[in-house]
Parts: sequence; structure tokens; C-alpha cells
Amino acid sequence: MRGIFPTLLAFGFGLFVLIFIWRLLTKGAKGRHASLGDEDIDRTASELIEKHGDEADSAVAKLAEECLAIGDFDGEAVWKRVAKAVDKLQSG
Repeated sequence: MRGIFPTLLAFGFGLFVLIFIWRLLTKGAKGRHASLGDEDIDRTASELIEKHGDEADSAVAKLAEECLAIGDFDGEAVWKRVAKAVDKLQSG
């Protein structure tokens, strides 16, 4: 019975640290503002459509994933905005 308390304490602390780190890593673009204006986003979306055609949406998704993979959350936010602009331009 004496050894169970330190075990539970260590487990609780480990769980706390794991949740804290998980929250830091999954923040992503949720709380961040992209640093480009709407004109720049639209121009970039148009250029991607011109270069990649119907595959522009997958190209911009790949760029966003690459930013996320290296921890560039601001870059990910920008590419997600570009992805929305690509979708809007391709649908309309």
C-alpha cells in the first residue's frame, strides 16, 4: 500500500506533462493570424491554379503539411488561407 501513492503521483504528473505538450503541439493555426493580406492570398491562389490547374488544392495542402511538419505554424496558417481562396476560385 505504501508504494502505490508514489506510483499514482508519478503517473499523474506524467499525464499532466503529456497533456500540456499535446496542447502546445496541436495549437497549430487555430490561434494565429496569417501575416499576408487578402490581395496576396488571392494572387497566390491564382498563381497556384495557373501552375497546377485542377491539382492546385492538393499542392497547397502539401505546402501546409510541410510547414506543419517543420513547426512553422504561421506558414501553415497562410497556406490554409490560400487553400480556402483556391477552393473559392475553383468553385466560382
